[in-house]
Amino acid sequence: MTFDYGLLAKYLAGDISSDEMEEVIDWSNLSSENKKIFSEVMRLHVSWDTIRYKDTAFVDQALMEVNKKIDGLSRKRLLHKVMQYAAVLLFLFFSSYGGYKYFKSETPISIVVKPGIDIKKVVLADGTSVWLKGGSTLKYPKSFSNESRQVSLQGEAFFEVTKNMKTQALFNVFTDYNTIQVRGTSFDVKVDEKNKTVETILVSGRIEMLDMERNKVMDVSPGEKVTYSYNENEYTTEAVDINIQTAWWLRQFVFENTTLREIVNKLSVKFNVNINIESSALAQRKFRCVINEDEELVDILNLLEYLAPIRYKVEGKEVFIYERTK
Repeated sequence: MTFDYGLLAKYLAGDISSDEMEEVIDWSNLSSENKKIFSEVMRLHVSWDTIRYKDTAFVDQALMEVNKKIDGLSRKRLLHKVMQYAAVLLFLFFSSYGGYKYFKSETPISIVVKPGIDIKKVVLADGTSVWLKGGSTLKYPKSFSNESRQVSLQGEAFFEVTKNMKTQALFNVFTDYNTIQVRGTSFDVKVDEKNKTVETILVSGRIEMLDMERNKVMDVSPGEKVTYSYNENEYTTEAVDINIQTAWWLRQFVFENTTLREIVNKLSVKFNVNINIESSALAQRKFRCVINEDEELVDILNLLEYLAPIRYKVEGKEVFIYERTK
């Protein structure tokens, strides 16, 4: 097929129609080389750096980054042509008042939660709530357009997405490896950069998994955990207990068939105390319970005392747990 490579520039600028987008997808599906080219252009698009393409210096810089990832002289020439299209198009677009409004509304905000830091809650412009775990980064615009609601995530976050009553714009979570398209729902996403995997757990509502070319891969049902492996290019699903798997954002410890030894080990770290258990048999006793992280140690010990035949004694930084006798 004869393909207008200027459509890739229009996609990069966010100025592409649905019919033109279908043409781009059809072209990308013609060969693995086309898929790789479009994948790199897509990575540029979702990186929030497109606002910088109005400057030809940034165009050259971006092209150099892409060329590092794509081998083959012909593809380099092709991408250079695409970026030239993009530079001209975005310069003209940015020069207009509409372009100014577009880029102003898409200026990204980055929320970085350092490892070891407590959970941080962020409320987006559309009312969507996001809870970020330590070591996570969320990027999002100051305001969403009528055409799209897009954020990007590294690390782990729990989303409660509000339905957009003003427009039909769907909510999308971009990762480095795939996209989660949302239709008003709550879910957990964990991006593992080391292993190049994305775990998604749907609590309620409906989400769709999309690949890097934004092709639909599968629907996800509530209670399902979907794991995508980038290295294997494979999706796997399993049924999980959402109350346990997503309890972290509620600041809860969930113990499911967990030994007393495992429980007190976590409590020892959290409260900086040394917990002694009378016997190995008592240490292997198993519990099923949910503990709020903001509870005091004595309240948790009282709960364990209620659940099992034990008693305890606290002496400064030392805690002693005994088996209760009649």
